[in-house]
Amino acid sequence: MATAQITVSHPLATPNGSQPSSTEAPTISLLGPNATAASVRLDVSAPFSAIPSLQQSLAGHGLKDVLDFFNTLTTEYVPSILSTLSIIAGADFTPAHSTYNMNFRLCDYNPVTAASGSLNGCGAHTDYGTFTIIFQDGTPGLELEDASATGSWVPVAGDATVVLTGWCAVILSGGRIAAARHRVRRTPGVRRLSAVLFIAPDLDVTLRPLGGIQPIRPFSETVMRGDIDTGVFKEVMGKRWRYREGNEEMEGHEIGTQDDEIAKLIWA
Repeated sequence: MATAQITVSHPLATPNGSQPSSTEAPTISLLGPNATAASVRLDVSAPFSAIPSLQQSLAGHGLKDVLDFFNTLTTEYVPSILSTLSIIAGADFTPAHSTYNMNFRLCDYNPVTAASGSLNGCGAHTDYGTFTIIFQDGTPGLELEDASATGSWVPVAGDATVVLTGWCAVILSGGRIAAARHRVRRTPGVRRLSAVLFIAPDLDVTLRPLGGIQPIRPFSETVMRGDIDTGVFKEVMGKRWRYREGNEEMEGHEIGTQDDEIAKLIWA
């Protein structure tokens, strides 16, 4: 696991709007091997920027601060994280991310649910893209699967800022970067908020190991032939969304999870 220390100079980066000191900077972790969904999510990406009247009506509720926060992340930290991933993979990730294909998301894990006593806040899954940055409000709940012990979960501190790698990073790196499987557990009666930035390759990028990379694990013929691009892969992940809460009956009475389905698609 590689880690990097950064200071995010924006009040939304830390719980209660406080600014971190040089010794209290949030830790961003580039997590190796192994990656939920009963939360309320608000996508604040491109459509909001295109509607000035909506921006004005929401300005008093902090929309500008949220957009400024995500813009700061995009310009200040995304390039350096891509550079770090390039070093780990042994090939340049930057050309595959020239259009900054990304989504901003605010997650509200509201305690008022149909199953208020349930501990499941967001089911176990791996993100589809290259990497995800998660900022938390100080409330614990995020857990990472132990890479060496499938089914064993390690809690993440509620004030930690985390970078999780996804399936696209696995493919582009030839398996040198592993995906981070994660989930969110709730504390009954406690509300939890997080701000998340998702980064993926450009939609037309072919998803196979980048040139010059020798895969460390055999990929499927579908991947190696270049039959899948980011747009197609995103659609596959989207169709599996309803399975994120755990195992359930699928087409043909097959039982499995979203991650199981993706693993079948990309590995030989």
